[in-house]
Order: sequence, then C-alpha cells, then structure tokens
Amino acid sequence: MDLLAHRDADGNVQTLHGHLHSAGDLAESYESEFSQISRMAALLHDVGKIAQQFQTYLVSGNGRRGEIPHARQGAFVVNDLPISNEAEEVAKEILELVIAKHHGELPDCINEIGDEAFLTGFTESDKLNPKYAYREIKQGLHELDLDLQGVFRQAVKDVRDFAEQINSMRLSRDSLHFYSGLLVKYVYSRLIDADRTDTACFETKEKYHPIRADWLELICRLDENMKSFDSTSEINKIRQQITEQCRQAGSRKTGIYRLSVPTGGGKTLASLNFALHHALETGKRRIIYVIPYLSITSQTVATFRNMLGLDADSNIVLEHYSTAGLQNSSNTGSAGTSEEENARERQRKLASERWDNPIIVTTMVEFLETVMSARGTKLRKFHNMANSVIIFDEIQSLPLNIINPFNEIVSFLSTVLDSTILLCSATQPLLERTARKNLHLSSNPDLIDNTGGYEEKLKRTRIVASQKSKSCEEFANIIYEQALRNGNCLSIVNTKSEARRVYQCLQELNADGHFELIHLSTAMCGKHRANRLAKIKELTDPRDSKPVICVSTQLIEAGVDLSFACVVRAMAGLDSIMQAAGRCNRNGESQEIKDVYVYPLQGEERFKDYLPEIHRGKKLTLQIMGEYPDVDLLSTSMLNEFYGMLLQSEDRDGGNSLLDGPLRKTENAEKTIYELLAYNTSQREQFGSNTTGERYEPFFAQAFRTVSDEYRVIPKNTHNVVVPYGNAVELLDMLQYGELREKIAILRRLQEYTVSIFDYEYKDLNGKHAISIANEDFDIYVLNGDYYKSEYGVVSEADMSLLMI
Repeated sequence: MDLLAHRDADGNVQTLHGHLHSAGDLAESYESEFSQISRMAALLHDVGKIAQQFQTYLVSGNGRRGEIPHARQGAFVVNDLPISNEAEEVAKEILELVIAKHHGELPDCINEIGDEAFLTGFTESDKLNPKYAYREIKQGLHELDLDLQGVFRQAVKDVRDFAEQINSMRLSRDSLHFYSGLLVKYVYSRLIDADRTDTACFETKEKYHPIRADWLELICRLDENMKSFDSTSEINKIRQQITEQCRQAGSRKTGIYRLSVPTGGGKTLASLNFALHHALETGKRRIIYVIPYLSITSQTVATFRNMLGLDADSNIVLEHYSTAGLQNSSNTGSAGTSEEENARERQRKLASERWDNPIIVTTMVEFLETVMSARGTKLRKFHNMANSVIIFDEIQSLPLNIINPFNEIVSFLSTVLDSTILLCSATQPLLERTARKNLHLSSNPDLIDNTGGYEEKLKRTRIVASQKSKSCEEFANIIYEQALRNGNCLSIVNTKSEARRVYQCLQELNADGHFELIHLSTAMCGKHRANRLAKIKELTDPRDSKPVICVSTQLIEAGVDLSFACVVRAMAGLDSIMQAAGRCNRNGESQEIKDVYVYPLQGEERFKDYLPEIHRGKKLTLQIMGEYPDVDLLSTSMLNEFYGMLLQSEDRDGGNSLLDGPLRKTENAEKTIYELLAYNTSQREQFGSNTTGERYEPFFAQAFRTVSDEYRVIPKNTHNVVVPYGNAVELLDMLQYGELREKIAILRRLQEYTVSIFDYEYKDLNGKHAISIANEDFDIYVLNGDYYKSEYGVVSEADMSLLMI
C-alpha cells in the first residue's frame, strides 16, 4: 500500500511520494537562485508521515490534527548526513531550521535564558524517542526516491554560491549574519509556499498557474492614457520631463536607486513608468509598490487601474494590507455557502498570502511586519519579493528606529535576490549615511540628474519660520489672519489634542461662519477622512474656490493631492515642514511664491516621551535655524544637513543605537532587532556562561521568534473598533446574514469605518460602556454613537474638557 500524505473530506488521498516530489518541483521552480536547497527542504519536510502511527491516523481519521509529530524527523534525516566542511554545515543548519519548524514559525536559535540551543537539539536520544518513530522512518525512506546525497550536493552548491557573493561584498560580520538569517527566511518561504500550494491543489483539484503580466501591453496602455494630460503649463511640462527620464532609466541594471522629485513633480506615475520599463528590460516578475499610509493605498490602486486600463476584477493588481482584526473569515460557517463562493474566498486568501500577482500595492506596515516575522503564513510571500521592482513611496516616513534592519533587508533583496529597489521622496533621507553604512546603493543611484534644476523651477513656496513659541490661541489667530489674507489656509499640528484645541479656537474666531472649518485626525475613520479630503478638494478647486480652513495632524502631509493658498505649520522636523509646504500652491495656482509659516507650539515638552521622533526633529530644526539664519530652509542642502544631524544624533559607531531597532531592555543591555537578527553576540556569550563555558558551535544564532513576537510598526497597545459613521451600522447588520462571498465584501468595506485607539482610550471608553461586541464570529467591536462626533471622530467625556494626546 502506498504511503499517504493527505486525505480529503471525500476520501480522496494524495500519496506521500506525490506530495513530496510535487512540493519539491514547486519549491525549485519559483526562482533559479537557491533552487536546490529549497527543493531539498520540500522533499524532506513531511517524511515523518512514513510512520505507521501517522498512516493509521490518516486512514482511520481517529485523533486530533497535529497530534502526531511529523516535522522534526526530516531535520533528523539532514542531521544524519555526513558533514566535512563549513558550507555543508551551513546548508545542514538551514535545512534543519526550516524543515523542523515548517508548521508554525522559525525558532530562536538560542533560548532567552541562554541554556538551550535549537540546532544542538538533534541528539541521538531525541531520535530514539518513540514518538518520532525515527528508525521506522529511516527504513521507509527508500520508497520515496529522494536521492538525498545528490540533492544535498546541489544544496551545498547553493550555499557556496551565496558565500562567494556576500564575501565579494566585504560585509561586516553583523551584515553577513543578517544576510544569512534572511536566507533562512527565504528558503523557509519557498518551502511553506510549495507545501501549502501543492496541498491546496490536491484539495481543490486545481492546477497551480502563476499569474503573468504583459509588461509591454501595460506600457502601451499607460502611454496612451498619459497622452490626455495637459502639457501646456510649466509644471506639467516638468512632470513630463521627469517621467521621460524615469522611462529612460528603466534600462539600468538591477540595483538600489533613488527618485528625488520635488513635491508636485508627479513621482507616482513617474515611478510606475520606471518600474514597467525596468521590469520589461530586466525580466522582473512583479512590481511591488509600498506606501506609508493605509489612507492612500486605495487611491493609488485606483490610479494604477485607471492608467493601465484594468477593471476591478483584473488580477493584475492586488491591494493588500493587514486587515486589523477584521480578517477572521475562517470563523464563518459553510452552511449555505456555494462551492463557487468558497473557491473565490480561497483565491482571495491565496493572493494575499502569496503575492503572486504582477503588481502589488501594500503598506510599509505590511512589508516590515512580513520581513520581521518568523511565522509561515506571513513569510510565505517573502520569496515572491525576489526578482521584482520594489518601490518605497514617501521613504522619509520610514520609522527612524528600523533604519539599519531596513537597509540590510533591501540590500539583501537587491544584491542576493536580484530585485531593484526604488526609494521615492521629495525629502530623500540619507539612509546610506548610518555608521553601519549598510545600504548598498547603485554606483549612480539617482534616476533624475537635474534635481536642482527642477527644484528651482518647481519652487512655489518659501518657509517663514520663527523660534518664538506660540500658544494654541495665538497659533489659531495667525491661521485666521492668513486665511483672511489668502482666501484659505491649511494648518498642521503634531498631536490630536493640539488639532482639536486649535480647531475650537478657530470656531470662536469664525463666529460669523465666513470660513468652512474642517478638522482632520486619525481619531476619524478612513471613510470620514476621505469624505473630508474630498470636500477640501472641492472647496479649494481653483476654478471655484471657497473660503476654507483645515486643521489637521500629520496625516495630510504625504501623498495627499491638495493645494492651499497658505500653510501654517507647528514646528517639527525639517522633512515634515517640507512635506507640509508641498500642500501649498501645489500646482502653481499663484505665480507668486507663497509663504509657509512655522512656529513652535507651547507645552509640547510634555509630549517628548510619547512622541520622541517629533520632539527630536523639532529640536534639530530649531538648531539649524540658529546656525543658518539666512539660508533657504527648503533647499536640498538644508535637508541633507538635517538628516545628517538626525542620523548622527541617534547613531553610535558599532550599533546599539535607535537605528538598530530597540525592542526592550534586559538586566544587562538593551536588545535590538539588529543584534537579534545578526550575530547575536550577547546570546552566544550567555549560552557559554549558562552551559559551564561550552562554546556555541552552530553558525546561526538569530532570535527569529523573539523579533517576530515583539516587533510591531504600530504599537501592540492599540485596539480596532468600528465607528458609527456613514453606513457602518447597516453593514454590521448585513454581516449577520448572507453568504460567505457577501460577508467577505462587507468585511472589506468595514475597514473604512474602523479606528485604531490606544489602550488607555479603549479602557476609558469601555469603562463607560461605550464599546460593545458587534459580531462574535469576526470578533468585531463597535463604538457607541454618543462617542463619535462629526467634527472630531472618537471622543470621550474627558476628551471634551481635558485635552490629551
């Protein structure tokens, strides 16, 4: 009787030989690099199913899923292979890690207290443990035709090729180990994807077909649609010149590049033009567009679909981001659900897990939490970042506390996995100037060679900055006076409480209703903000503008296509000030240079522990103003000075700086993401001291699971609630009924009506019975309507009298 791997609900079976070889073929086929070590991982991942106890469980159906271990045995097989050199040892460790943990997540190679090591755990006593039935498994291996010695020789060659490549780059010890840890994640990604894809094909009786794009066809559609753009204005002529330079740059070699375009220069379509031409020229498989804010993913997807002539059902473009707690569709029962609807949901879930579509639009949160993860479900898509064009829009929004890990990741993606990286910004940060110097930019990294000229031609504003602090009342008076003088005004402040206080002061000043007042903050749901932004666009339309004042937090600064006649900004980092200036006279509505006024706000010292990056940026801008009193703050030279000071202030030679990603303090030191994913010196030393001086021998010591569990772009202490805005309540009612396909569509729509609130806010509101469960199947909570106001979004009684962050 054939050994079995799977049995479906109808009694159909998949042989173990068939599953292992099919998964091996898939893992090998994804990319040409590292194909054999990926194949070997897939060939061995389920050999534990040879055991009679597992075969009996599969045939009888008696027992719980996962009750009989079958993952670790494949690592035992690898561990038994004879090893004679370092490359073989490294290949063996990679295979042991990914095979043994192909269910769940990659482990910490050394546990937290330093007395156990994962890679020293494959002992003879483990192999003799009856629960693994390893002797039986070794006897049954011959039935599977695995050619272990031959495949292992090829796997070792993959490791040698990797070693030669990174040795030629002369990396530091930490960078070398960081890259090596990423290689583990990459092979793990290919194994997870191959295993799950082959299993899904068996269950659905469908064949796997990768989605391909015709880059030339998409280029032709983009060119045709861009012909309709007005080319008479000076700004649009410059935008066309920038786009043409990006088109020509598409013929460059794979590498890490920068697109530094002044605000309003049309970098979204210019970067898409580069990506399409570069993908065609270099044979890249996909384009991944990473956006800093969830609020602008949908508008970017809409722009791409429109410019590329793609309808909403096209699978060329995938919009994917973390669904913030509303994604638990597995809880939905299957009663009344058609097989066709189940198939659609499987396809949607598969697309988001795999990133196999030609064009992906995602968020920086999703990107960072994927590459930092150790979990199979997250990492499954990691290998599909290889051989791609990856565009990071508004790269200045990258959190300061992740710069060094980010530099290693994108450098690995480019130099090892053959992806081209494009860093886009009007205020390009100097990521390559950290003490680690670990961003491997191309030799000629800038796509635009006339940035200075464009900067001058696109100059539409100047900064008028003061070092004298203003109260919220004084700040509101300045806004109102400038609005009277210019017809409208945008004000940007640093906290939600400041935005609300300034808005309230403006309400008093605007008692006659001359201006329409609009308040924006992250206390509002996405749909609420989108409606407000649409209203602002209508009121500021140069063909028929109306008097309007907008008070907003930073959410309006990057990626939002709005233009005001005047901007008043609370003091912040120079990069934020320059982004704010980009919302003034954006399209050259005024031939005159317009002023952007900047003032420090009083009382912000109390926020420095909660908002350290804003406090730090504000302090450095004031320092620059003092040192360079007569220099144009909007110049590239001043921006470079700001970033140089910013990085220097937080970067200490040898690491352990903010840029390394502090996770938490321990008794002896502060653990950082960079250390834990690189050489991990402290854990290696702790292992020696806790094992009576025994030296840690394995090559890998990364704390994969610890970083995965503890790192979040958005702090863990936030809660997502649906707010009673628009038709959110109606959608919640509809979620109680209908079929699966309809419920999934409703869940997506509810994302627009969700607000993330901090833990202290949640506790306060929950204590007032302002939050209740709306749907137990999907674990969705809803806010009482009394605590959501059209002016402010989420409020509490305390918020209306005692203003907090």
